[in-house]
Amino acid sequence: MVHQLRSKEQAILVGTNTVLADNPVLNVRSWSGKHPIRVVLDNALRIPKSAHVLDGSIQTIVITGKIDAQKEIKIKAFECKENIIFESIDFSKKLAVQICSVLYKHQIQSLIVEGGTQTLETFISENLWDEALVFVGDHNFESGVKAPVLKMKHRKMQVFTDVLKKYTND
Repeated sequence: MVHQLRSKEQAILVGTNTVLADNPVLNVRSWSGKHPIRVVLDNALRIPKSAHVLDGSIQTIVITGKIDAQKEIKIKAFECKENIIFESIDFSKKLAVQICSVLYKHQIQSLIVEGGTQTLETFISENLWDEALVFVGDHNFESGVKAPVLKMKHRKMQVFTDVLKKYTND
């Protein structure tokens, strides 16, 4: 179902920690449709060139902090790859608003945020979200990164053995 959702959106966003921990591909599999543009937050350009999101197979926008001489060297290493664009924002200011400005510049009007807690909280705290889909499985993980908690009304739907909670930001 996640791949079906991805096929309906223009872009998908994750943060550095998600890429470093999971090395996601962020494409559409097990469903037909167009791959979303990958948007990756990487303030310090810590993601290795070998990461799936930087393979050049799908258009990818890397949003980083101020580009200095050291970052310029790292960015030049990607000049041989197509489909990778670097954009700079100020990570000390409200991030979600700046990310939306970068998306607007690239004519992106729909975005799935699949990042971890920090990335999700950025959009929640700045109130820049329309809906949240939270899948609850039948397995309890004892450790890992905690998901943000949304304390509001939601609808529940059964999806095979999982429960899907749908929150809307009215």
